Amino acid sequence: MQVAVREAKAKLSRLGNMAHRGETIVVCKNGNPWFDIVPHAKPNRKSSPLKGVTPVVSEVEAVAPLDSKDLPGWS
Repeated sequence: MQVAVREAKAKLSRLGNMAHRGETIVVCKNGNPWFDIVPHAKPNRKSSPLKGVTPVVSEVEAVAPLDSKDLPGWS
């Protein structure tokens, strides 16, 4: 869907709801595409090991926050 900047300003909530439902809205300035309103997507984080590779640390250790002792010289 394409809308003019003026229309986007007037209907931002409605356009935001449409984007939230998965639609991409192209906002145009002087008839030319200027920017898109797109649905927010959380990146998928893969935590399983690669095929044929044995993990060196457990999954819990791999995603655990670092402790200051793990980063010598960074304190």
